[in-house]
Amino acid sequence: MAGRAGAKYLALAVSALVALGLGSQAYASFDFELTGHEYATYVGFYYPTSFESVIENTGTEADTVDLVLTKHFPGGGWFGDICVGGVCIPDPAIVVLDPGEVEDIAVEMFVGGSVSMGEVIMTATSRGNPANSVEQTYTAFAGVPSIMLVDDDNGADYETYMLAAIDSAGYKARHWDADSLGRPGADQLNSYWAVLWTTADGSAGYITASDEQDMIDYLDNGGNLFISSMGFLTSRGTPTTLITDYLHISDWADDVGGLVMTGVSGDPISDGMNLSLVSIDFPPSGVDTFATTADYVFEDQGIVGPTGMRQEENGHKVAFFAYPFETVPTGGADPNNQKILMSRIIEWFDVPTAGIDNRQVKEDVLVLKQNSPNPFRGSTRISFAVPGGARQADLEIYNVRGRVVRALEVSAASGATGSVTWDGTDSAGRPVASGVYFYKLSADGKSAIRSMVLLK
Repeated sequence: MAGRAGAKYLALAVSALVALGLGSQAYASFDFELTGHEYATYVGFYYPTSFESVIENTGTEADTVDLVLTKHFPGGGWFGDICVGGVCIPDPAIVVLDPGEVEDIAVEMFVGGSVSMGEVIMTATSRGNPANSVEQTYTAFAGVPSIMLVDDDNGADYETYMLAAIDSAGYKARHWDADSLGRPGADQLNSYWAVLWTTADGSAGYITASDEQDMIDYLDNGGNLFISSMGFLTSRGTPTTLITDYLHISDWADDVGGLVMTGVSGDPISDGMNLSLVSIDFPPSGVDTFATTADYVFEDQGIVGPTGMRQEENGHKVAFFAYPFETVPTGGADPNNQKILMSRIIEWFDVPTAGIDNRQVKEDVLVLKQNSPNPFRGSTRISFAVPGGARQADLEIYNVRGRVVRALEVSAASGATGSVTWDGTDSAGRPVASGVYFYKLSADGKSAIRSMVLLK
């Protein structure tokens, strides 16, 4: 056990920590950057996943950054930890950094056994400058692919229609409110298997040139993109690269209107559909028609010209509707309703099955769960799973000095899951002192470490 990780970097809520005395040092001397590269993933049931980030002290003074997790889990076996210096704890944690120093950190999630979505928000706050606080959200999808819904409707709540359709179709989506969270960048988009973008009746002028470039980068990386926007083409004025090279639209007629969207026979999205659009809080009167070399999936019944298109090329798929998804009937007879339309869009994207099937823990994965209860008095239970084919498994308990105080016997059977109880005694049967302890599971060259707190 590295003393650096145990003594310098980690702290528990129950630990007695004294805040650093900062005196009159200027806040401008304290700054840090928190950079992540993946913010969402989909995994199988009862399976761990980890989100890696890097924190760097970009100020001129040594600083301590507090890391706190806010967890939004559906229940049923989900939990989340924060890992610093190779050691995972429930949170909070601290990182102590000299100027220019960089440290790898991670948020670890273990998902439950039902189709669900869980989120962990990590908040990093400088002690030198408490006003400098950064949040990152990490999302895990259990048994379903990762989907982001970009809610770009100028603060209205029309996204509830899409969210309900996604849910009723059997999927889950991360709701990204562009008005409160800002514009999603390329790293955010690239973390998701599919991105759905709606402007409802908001001005599609909110979609900036930078947004379009991020969409292009997402598609170039093999993404699946659906844009539903009644005002997108009108707001552009002249064609852009996204419009001409990805949507394959060469020209359009502004605000033609139209109330009935007719599907194309044999099309995987619109076959057999005849959608009579309805007014909600706004009418679908600003629908554009366009000329496209892509496959078109809808056209207005009374006006010549497509109102919806789809294109598969270069490893990506993109669909665009020039009418609001929200005005499709919610209770229309199949297939003329939002649920079927959303199902077909997602299914056309070709839902992946590898990695999200209803399996138990993979045989080549080592899993070490957080002990329960924690903190504890008397005894606590530690649950685990060891990789298939492992010849030996060891579970050892260390004190904060890195010394082994107890070795517990565990099974190394192929893909075995199990649990053991520690009664707070050392290898000689003597009660150990209260405080923080670390437990490490090792099997077949793999290892995992967690911490726990013993109270007297």
